[in-house]
Amino acid sequence: MRFSIIKREPSYFFENIHEDLNRFLKDTFGDVDYIDKTNAPILKAFRPAIEVKEKKDEYRIKVELPNVDKDDIDVELKDNLLSIKAESKFEECKEEENIRTSEFRYGKFQRIIPLEREIDPDSAKSEFKNGVLYINLPKIHEDKKEDIKKLKID
Repeated sequence: MRFSIIKREPSYFFENIHEDLNRFLKDTFGDVDYIDKTNAPILKAFRPAIEVKEKKDEYRIKVELPNVDKDDIDVELKDNLLSIKAESKFEECKEEENIRTSEFRYGKFQRIIPLEREIDPDSAKSEFKNGVLYINLPKIHEDKKEDIKKLKID
């Protein structure tokens, strides 16, 4: 009998361990974050998905913010750090309503994204459309520093 050994990189086994562990826990124990008997929500951590693309002349960032109002989003640029804050608020039930199941996530969210290149804060743009926040940050090549620049969300 002959066996062949398959050589693999050590990192191969750890590439998706976080996703695999989360899937295992959810499959084993199910979702445990539903409404409890007092109708108070059991809050999941509100951690929206983000996507950061770096192009030659700009960064393009997308943040999924379902169930968030535009007025509850705050975006700031300071010292090559992009700060995104948002809040998904729980809506209280009326007396005649009874939530049997809720898988929505509620709470405050803050994400700070370090940027390797200097950004032109005056040309930065953001837009909130269909539950997704789009941010375009043009790069600059000279050393131009701004203290804090709040971005208006369109």
